[in-house]
Amino acid sequence: MTPGRVAWAAGGSLLLLVFRASAAVTFEPHPDVQGVELPTVELRADAGRGHPERPWQRESWAGLDATPRAPGDYTLRFPVDGGKDGTTVLLPHCAGRLRVELDGAEAPSAPGPVVVGVGPGAHEVRIVIKVSTYERRLACGEAPRVGPLETTRDNLGVLAFDSPYASRGGGRAVVYVPRGHDPTKPAALLVGLHPWNGTMWTYAAYAQLLHEARTRDVLLLMPSGLGNSLYTADAEDEVLRAIDALGVVTAIDPRRVSLWGASMGGAGATTVGFHAPDRFAAVTSFFGDSKYDVTTYVRSILPDDPTAHLVNALDVVENAANLPVWLVHGIDDATSPIRQSELLADAMRDAGYPVQLTRVPHIGHAGALVARFLPEVVERAATLHRPEPVRRVAYRAVRPWDTGAYGVHLARSSRARDAVVFADARPDGVHVTRAQNVSALVLDPGAFGTDPAHPPPILFDGVAAITARWAQRTP
Repeated sequence: MTPGRVAWAAGGSLLLLVFRASAAVTFEPHPDVQGVELPTVELRADAGRGHPERPWQRESWAGLDATPRAPGDYTLRFPVDGGKDGTTVLLPHCAGRLRVELDGAEAPSAPGPVVVGVGPGAHEVRIVIKVSTYERRLACGEAPRVGPLETTRDNLGVLAFDSPYASRGGGRAVVYVPRGHDPTKPAALLVGLHPWNGTMWTYAAYAQLLHEARTRDVLLLMPSGLGNSLYTADAEDEVLRAIDALGVVTAIDPRRVSLWGASMGGAGATTVGFHAPDRFAAVTSFFGDSKYDVTTYVRSILPDDPTAHLVNALDVVENAANLPVWLVHGIDDATSPIRQSELLADAMRDAGYPVQLTRVPHIGHAGALVARFLPEVVERAATLHRPEPVRRVAYRAVRPWDTGAYGVHLARSSRARDAVVFADARPDGVHVTRAQNVSALVLDPGAFGTDPAHPPPILFDGVAAITARWAQRTP
């Protein structure tokens, strides 16, 4: 079993392996600029070697990411007046940013926002960007700002925490804190899982996401997916570790933690959300697979159907009984066909679970589709709450460390098969209506909205009785 997970022994006792939220969590202040935003820039597409240079075009910063672009290299430039004493420029993170130049010389530019100091007088700043076939647009975060340098924990920063996956990119996550946010006030949190070939910085290039989070005072967390992982067990654990770590340094409302992602991240959002449904208020998936085809590109990670079963959202759809899910998919998607979202939506609807499927015409597997709906994703994160109490629980365990949700813990009678439990609260007690491959049940005091001091009886309807009890109340 992987560190950071917990399991119930057959007798019902809790085996705690590793506590995720280690004390070794840091969210240090970072350099920033609180100054004047530049409303316009000049843009030129790279004509390629041996071709005459193309003319510069003046464009508004706000319209850059709304205009479709052919894949290739582009250069943005704008003048900066350093005045008599010099100044500082904050450049946003951009998808495919190749380099930053100041007066013709390359400036250091690690992933994320870049702070560039300029001396007195007139200067020129350039950003060279490679537009991908996925984005097909100039995707950058907030507009460049010019002004005095400051140190802050607001805006985009990096959270560091202990992780057993540090050698694979774990232990670090991007955090967006809206300017002026009160870290002592429990806030809504929106967790974004990056796509295939993405990084924890991918969504920092989405201006719509940052703008809406700032407007609604929603915290953003963008953890590492440990590369092209398909959010299998270790990457899923990394996501939960990052959430726990953020809660060490700022107040989070546990009832308002939502999850979203695109492509691999969209599939990951349903995988992680369905495996731990009681941790999230809502899940949004943009064109993610719900059941992986192991004959495709995923076979190096998921070599067979039993392995894919451990991450397929469609295979644990029961777990989403109390979890609102929004699926957004382009009808023209040739990478992840819209059928993937339709299968999941149909299964959830057939079960009577909360799901919305938005079919978008004339677009495929594209970052522009994601950007279009991000304001609504943030709005959901700001307004939706995890249901309390949950009066009906449905849960399927597909892995040894999947032990239940909403205060219902199960022990499996065989690790070779899935374990499933359905239960609901009624006036005469908690009724268990399905218990498949389950040897024991332990219910937390207060589960199902019951009185912790006077737990009702546990009754079995149409299923063989198994060992079942209420856990003891902690003093």
